[in-house]
Amino acid sequence: MLMKMAAASTTSLLLLCCFAISRTDSQDPCDYNALKGKDFIVPLSLKLEPSHRLKWKHNDNFIFDQRQGKVLFKRKEDDVSENGSLKLTNLNDRHKGIYTPELFNQDGNVIENRKSIRLCIFGPAPKPKVTKVCSSADVTFTCGVQAELAKDLKFAWLQNDKDLKEYTKTLKRNAEQVEKDSFRCKVFNPASSETSDAVTQEPCYKRKSIFPEKLLGISTWIYVGAGGGIVLVLVIVVIICCVRAKRKKRMLLKEEGELRLQWTNEQQHQQHQHNHPPEPHHHRSQQQPAGHTGPRQHRSKQHREQHQLPRVPPEPSSRRPPQAPRAVDQIDDEQPPPLPQPRKKAAKTPRV
Repeated sequence: MLMKMAAASTTSLLLLCCFAISRTDSQDPCDYNALKGKDFIVPLSLKLEPSHRLKWKHNDNFIFDQRQGKVLFKRKEDDVSENGSLKLTNLNDRHKGIYTPELFNQDGNVIENRKSIRLCIFGPAPKPKVTKVCSSADVTFTCGVQAELAKDLKFAWLQNDKDLKEYTKTLKRNAEQVEKDSFRCKVFNPASSETSDAVTQEPCYKRKSIFPEKLLGISTWIYVGAGGGIVLVLVIVVIICCVRAKRKKRMLLKEEGELRLQWTNEQQHQQHQHNHPPEPHHHRSQQQPAGHTGPRQHRSKQHREQHQLPRVPPEPSSRRPPQAPRAVDQIDDEQPPPLPQPRKKAAKTPRV
C-alpha cells in the first residue's frame, strides 16, 4: 500500500515539473518589440537565392509561400522584400507570436540553420500624472495612468531628473528633506516610455515666515505692493521737486548775474562822468571868498558879480586861517559855513 502511494506521489511531482517547464518555455523573452499601429519587418537570417522556395509560418499557420520568385500564397496585409524578410503593416495583437521561415533548395530539400523569431506587440505608453498626499511630516507621490492603458506598464521615479532606482507606483518622502526637490514619474514598456510633469512637495511643508500670510483678512503681499507703490510715488515727487528747485536756482543766478552786470555798467558810467566833469559856469557854484560869513548868493547872481567887479583879496583875519580851495568835484558835497561869532576884543597897547 505504501509502495502504491509513493509511486502516485512521484508521478504527481513529475507532472508538476513538466507543467512548470512547459509554462516557462511559453514565457520566453521577446526577440523584437513593436508598437501597435506601426509597421515592422521580420528579418530572414538565411540568404535567399532565386532558385529557392521560401515559406513563412506564423505560430503554426503558413502565411506566405514563394517559389523561384513567384508568390504562390500570402496574407492580404503581408508581403516579402527582395531578400526574403517579412513585412508586417499596421500591427495589432494578432501579429504577436513566433515567426518561422522555411527555405528549400532547387531539389526540394530543407535548408537547415533556420531561426525562429518571437515578436511582441505593445501599446504606446500613456503620459502619467503625479498626485500627492500630505500626511504628518511626509508626502506620498502616486503615479497615475488610465486603468485600461496600464497593462504591461512598469513604473520608475526621477528626483531632480536623476533615476532613483525605485520601480513602485507610489513614492514616500519626508516633506522637509525634499522641500525644494522636483519629482517625475516614468511609465514604460519594452516598446515605449512616457514621463510626467515635475511636481514638488508643496504645500505639505512650508517654512514659517516672519510676517503673517494675512493681516486683517488681506494678504500681506497686497500691503507690500501698496507700500512699494507709495514709495515709488514719493520718489517721483522728490525728483520733480529737486528738478524744479534746481531750475529755480539757475534762474535766480542768471537774474543776479544780469543785475551785477547792470550795476557794473552804471558804476562805469558814473566814473566816466566824474573823470570828465562839465564846465563850472553851467553846473558848479563859484567858491566863496575866504572869511565870507554872509549868506550864500545865488549861483547866477554870484557869477554876474564876479564878472562885473574886480576881485579884491580879503583882509587877513585873526579868527581863522584862509582855507585852501577845494576840488571842483567836491563843491557839490560842501557843507554850509558855520554861523558868525562876535569878535573878541584885543588888549589895547598903551600909546607912547
